Amino acid sequence: MDSVDSHLQQIGPESEVTRGRVVWQASPLALFLPGLVVAAGYGLLWLVLYVNGRDGGALARVCLLVLVVIVPFLFAHAGLRLSTTRLTLRGAHLEAHPGFPARDPVIVVYPAVTRLSLRRGLSGWITGAGSLRIERTDGAPVVVSGLADPQAVLAELSARREGLSATAVAGRA
Repeated sequence: MDSVDSHLQQIGPESEVTRGRVVWQASPLALFLPGLVVAAGYGLLWLVLYVNGRDGGALARVCLLVLVVIVPFLFAHAGLRLSTTRLTLRGAHLEAHPGFPARDPVIVVYPAVTRLSLRRGLSGWITGAGSLRIERTDGAPVVVSGLADPQAVLAELSARREGLSATAVAGRA
């Protein structure tokens, strides 16, 4: 265990306690939902064209092109984001990996966090996922999108910031 890690309780089913660290990951449904919607829309359009005997036209070929080429790319991108998006809360800092195509996680100490906010798009309202925006004093804001339980992340992160602030004030007194 790292010296900066503390022992923590598990927050919820979307979080995972790993050697004293709380880890949140992306919601699979939130990441794959756009690809599923595109596949269903173009698949239904192609099916309607096929049933009406217009499966040889330009629109049908565009539908097949999207289904065969674009949808697999959307699913591959969603899978890469799912395997790389995570937020790890440690004892003295957090590690935010915004997901593919970002290569390395961003390490932010809790006192450097100036503001936290949540955003939800249409997919987020449907799946319960959301994006956590972490504004900091020493750099550009970090956005971790598609988190499975963003309210729990926000509550835990706010509690850690307040806990460190209270500890720092008590240490000065």
